[in-house]
Amino acid sequence: MEDWKSYLDNTEIIVHAGGLSERWYPVTQGKIPKVLTEIGSNPRPMIDWTILPYVKAGIKKFFITLWHQSDQIIQHCNEISKKTGIEFVFLKEEPVRMGRAGVLKYYLEKGVLDVSKHKINVGGSDIVNLNLENFAKFHMEGLRQGFFVTLVGSSSGLSQFDRIVFDSSTNRVVRMDIERTMNLSEGEHANTGTAYFDAKANPTLLQIKESQLPIDWENLEEIFTNARCFRGARLFDSWIPLKTPYDYKKAKNLDFEKWFGVNSEEHLGEYGSNSL
Repeated sequence: MEDWKSYLDNTEIIVHAGGLSERWYPVTQGKIPKVLTEIGSNPRPMIDWTILPYVKAGIKKFFITLWHQSDQIIQHCNEISKKTGIEFVFLKEEPVRMGRAGVLKYYLEKGVLDVSKHKINVGGSDIVNLNLENFAKFHMEGLRQGFFVTLVGSSSGLSQFDRIVFDSSTNRVVRMDIERTMNLSEGEHANTGTAYFDAKANPTLLQIKESQLPIDWENLEEIFTNARCFRGARLFDSWIPLKTPYDYKKAKNLDFEKWFGVNSEEHLGEYGSNSL
């Protein structure tokens, strides 16, 4: 089997940035897309911090799914491209919502996404300080055991997010509970929105029917029959979710550069405020 770096090089990184996020409206008042909200003591749009660990690892191409206020996101990403050479490919859900799984099916069929390549799905408003080497190695270990999907879970006592239920002795995912839950017990982690799909999972996406749209990958039961949970995150330690104004207050002054151990301008170029 190939080494983890070669496997990662054969992986497409997909950032899901199309959500409307009504809960976030008190922060932006609808003036900008959620993922362009500036956060951090050295303020940058949240999508910058979301992709930073991947850029830090040498990734130079990202696929961005879009729906709500897409033009502003495209403009921002194009500015990064001019300064850094990072390539962004935009996957628009227009004219109808497709969901995080439906949009993958559509662009796999169109040939924009490569059916022979693996996929890392990333939530546009989930900032995870992920060790990609450990993540890829864990994922490849699962492949040798017949698991095609790896979900990144967060070990926290409380959760407002989807719940990954798994066998703590093998890390095998039993199911995903999409109903919001507050209390997590042994063998349960919060879903961070990050998932590694081997190319063998692509046929499951291609089998989605138009009548199922919009549909997210979290709603595909077939995904979880071949999945393991990577216990690589912890709420407000290595994972900063941004779902509500409360989350914004916790994150708006965090030193993300210190958190990631990098200078953001060296990787993403200089940034001027969006003047929200």
